[in-house]
Amino acid sequence: MDDLIKDTKNRRERFFGFLYVGVLFMATTVICCLCLVYYTDTGTPQIQKAFAISKMKRISKFQSAQNEQIVIVDSIYSKIRNFNPGIKASYEESDIKYYLNDIRSLYENNKLDSRYKIFLQISDFYSAWFADKKELWSKQQNIITLSKNLEDCGIGLQKKKDELKNRK
Repeated sequence: MDDLIKDTKNRRERFFGFLYVGVLFMATTVICCLCLVYYTDTGTPQIQKAFAISKMKRISKFQSAQNEQIVIVDSIYSKIRNFNPGIKASYEESDIKYYLNDIRSLYENNKLDSRYKIFLQISDFYSAWFADKKELWSKQQNIITLSKNLEDCGIGLQKKKDELKNRK
């Protein structure tokens, strides 16, 4: 009989031990699940929807700005390509500078959006190209002038040599 009482005690202790471990496991699981749900919830669907709509509006705004500016970028390209610094048309030069500043200001107004940096890069590239084109023309004109002066100097030297030969 003593074995029977010991056996029931062991069964009873095992049952309560199992119940205790089961309750702890369930409580821990519920707490972990609640923490996961609480900390991974990014907001209600309305907030997510509003965020998605605002993101789509920003993308649409950028695309419309891009479509508007592509015409200006193409016209600046053709203006710089056809620009002749020898013709004293200051209105063309100021027109090019105005449009380049207009493109640059589009970036300045939207600095926080990194996609607008392309407008700054286009403006910088075309400004450098425009300055290089003017500098190249200036250097070519200097070379032409110096070549002409050298030729005149050579002709003058030849005349002096001829005069010296004729005097003797």
